[in-house]
Amino acid sequence: MVSVDAARRILADELMPAIRAAVADLGGDGPDTLVHHRPTAEGSEWPTNTAAALVHHLCGVLTSWGAACLGGEDIVRHREAEFDFAGPTAPELDRLEALIDRLPGWAAAAAGRGDLAEPAGTTVDVDVARRAGTFTPDWVVGHILHEVATHTGQLQLTRDVLLSRGRAR
Repeated sequence: MVSVDAARRILADELMPAIRAAVADLGGDGPDTLVHHRPTAEGSEWPTNTAAALVHHLCGVLTSWGAACLGGEDIVRHREAEFDFAGPTAPELDRLEALIDRLPGWAAAAAGRGDLAEPAGTTVDVDVARRAGTFTPDWVVGHILHEVATHTGQLQLTRDVLLSRGRAR
């Protein structure tokens, strides 16, 4: 099992730089950038997310699973609205980094309480993990690591598709 500290280091030292690089490659928050463009058209049979929405969603993931589930904090999350995010990404990148830094404290809070709170606004059926006896702080940390890694790959593909269109013209 990956320790909480090791997971935080992977998130902070490997995934955050990849996330920041993908956003920077898309032009960041500047005018006429690609950070708010989707690889597929609105209403597509295969809907995709903007880079900005993915970063905002990752903040929701960390808030739901870290602050709420591990930390026991009272969180209100509107998961579906995360994918419509159209705000600036720089503050969201900083927020994501700050949330990652809080992971060890949240895990310690869960260990101190001896239980996990409900994650806020998730599509994951945590009752399956509860029934299996695997719904533990280690499982939640692994889930956070999985989600951030998965969405980092999605963000990199979003960048690659959007940038390839400019080169193909």
